[in-house]
Amino acid sequence: MDEPAPAANPCEEIHKREIPGLSDPAVGLSEIAITRREQVLDAAESIIAGHGIQELSLKKIEDLAGMSRGQLTYYFPTKESILLSVYDRMLRRMIREAKLADGPKPMTGRAWECVQYGLKKHLEPTWPPPAGRDLLSLLFTFLAQMGHREDYRKRLSQWYSEWRSFIAADVAGSIPEPHSTSPRVIASLIQALFHGLDVQLMMDPDAFDRDEMFATVVKLLVPLFGQSAGVPDPGAAGKES
Repeated sequence: MDEPAPAANPCEEIHKREIPGLSDPAVGLSEIAITRREQVLDAAESIIAGHGIQELSLKKIEDLAGMSRGQLTYYFPTKESILLSVYDRMLRRMIREAKLADGPKPMTGRAWECVQYGLKKHLEPTWPPPAGRDLLSLLFTFLAQMGHREDYRKRLSQWYSEWRSFIAADVAGSIPEPHSTSPRVIASLIQALFHGLDVQLMMDPDAFDRDEMFATVVKLLVPLFGQSAGVPDPGAAGKES
């Protein structure tokens, strides 16, 4: 009699798929099209970084990218489509950089260490980096207009849902059964914590003591990850075991 197949590890199953935010919409285009798209996005990012989103216009992008309005709108019909593509590209860049950085990696059964490492990074005085601030500024722009921009809402909803599923799978593959709280709820809580802390610190870098916040959040999350109740040394989160 054949032995039953081992149960699928949710961590391994989702790891076979593309990490959210890393899929490039330009894949499959010609080299010329890819080059043109990158020129447009480079110009838009430069304007946003140097002058703010409010100064972004198709005319300024045309001038900086060195192309006509017809060439520009062939690849991006509206300024809004450019903003969404800039946001996607910034996300892909930050995710790639995070994958190459030191520290525990997701989908290796180390979700708890990843959460602590990420939390510590988000509480550093230098966080977010300039590119991260531009990314958050774009996010706030999308949020402010979602009431009458369904394309913004759908794109953000899709990305957050994909990323939430990725975190949830990492949690499910790292915590032994039974789970006291569903991995998807834990993933939603992690998203909310990181996003909320980023917003507060962007508005007021001295909103709270960062080491105390780290220790407090870890203490709150410990039971959800099935860890002991000890509060770690804040400086230890980024160290490899």
